[in-house]
Amino acid sequence: MRRAAGRGLVACVLTAVLATGGCVSDGSEPAGSPPRTTTAAPATTTPSTPPPAAGLAGVADGPAAGLRGELLQFRRDVAGRRVEVRLTAANDGLVVDALELRTPGLTAAPAVPRSAQLRRGLPLDLPVVLGAADCSGPAGPPAAEVRLLDAAGGSRTVTVPLEDDGLAERLHESDCADQALRAQAAIEVAGVREVSGEDGPALRVEVRLRRLSGSDPLRVIDIGSNTVYSIRAVGPLPTLREQPVVLDLLMIPARCDTHALGESYRTGLIGLVLALGDDDPRPFVLTPEDDVRRRLETFAVDTCLSRGD
Repeated sequence: MRRAAGRGLVACVLTAVLATGGCVSDGSEPAGSPPRTTTAAPATTTPSTPPPAAGLAGVADGPAAGLRGELLQFRRDVAGRRVEVRLTAANDGLVVDALELRTPGLTAAPAVPRSAQLRRGLPLDLPVVLGAADCSGPAGPPAAEVRLLDAAGGSRTVTVPLEDDGLAERLHESDCADQALRAQAAIEVAGVREVSGEDGPALRVEVRLRRLSGSDPLRVIDIGSNTVYSIRAVGPLPTLREQPVVLDLLMIPARCDTHALGESYRTGLIGLVLALGDDDPRPFVLTPEDDVRRRLETFAVDTCLSRGD
């Protein structure tokens, strides 16, 4: 009974964390963002400016229909290559009928807003899934093309510049580096088996690196742990030259608290630090096939439950 109850608790946590879709911002910070501070507004007797009338007529003079935009990426978005387009409206009565990210250097599928309603001053986050970056040139300023509707039957398409604190450039640079690496080498999980050691149940994971093209040596510089697993190499870190090489990893469930297990989208990711040729070492996230990720996630949960944590 205790094990079944534990499974139910973990399932509830995972379901809550993995829920996706357009949502009103809950105030959580994007990955890597500095902490924000809030200062109370001073008291004033100056009458506030009345808000614009509802609907498209109320923001007809605004080039972006009164919309302010931001481009964000939260930790939960990274594995799925998602970003969030955050829109804040200056008035009520607007509905987002369609949204596309328009950023030189980045490609993305259209968002699915499902007629999301905008409310004055209340941010709305709409997820967008990125495709492969266009590495033929640098990234440009991010913007979103938004089609709006209102209750009066009006329709208008506007371009909304997106504040991003350099996120578009970072995404472009990272994806282009990954593309250059993947053009020369395949990195994949070739085997997973359960083992038992001094630290309890663990997984031995065989990561295979093999040459696809080119001749730049690919060095494994370091290994990073993830939210639940402590990950370390068994044996020396390999360098790929011509013949395939194997990186043997030991993955030990090290954190069983609710917060760690709730971030199951990170449990199946393997963080490496790689250097291709003369390039500086850079992080590389190995995302295994879905069946392997499910096995890593399930093993972590089962191991934590068996400990009674």
